[in-house]
Amino acid sequence: MFRYVELPKLKGVLLIAILLRFMDSFMIYTEPFVVTGGGPGSTTTFLSIDLVKMALGQFDLGPAAAFSIMYFLVILLVSWVFYTIMVNLDREERSE
Repeated sequence: MFRYVELPKLKGVLLIAILLRFMDSFMIYTEPFVVTGGGPGSTTTFLSIDLVKMALGQFDLGPAAAFSIMYFLVILLVSWVFYTIMVNLDREERSE
């Protein structure tokens, strides 16, 4: 009953929750930095930790700014694709 009745009604809410969680997953910084500091080696280093090390640790502001814009554009592109798919699925549901 849940699979055929409730789950189709929740599809829009679940898709928005997945989109927001995906965007939030790129903001990971404090947990790995506090627990391991990005180590041992570079095993738990995320892009956000590398960006902060580049900007504040090495004071390479130009490359850090370019890196952050690229990081933003990747997130924006994937979020836009996901949003477009959500809108198309919603239009298909309404036309049925």
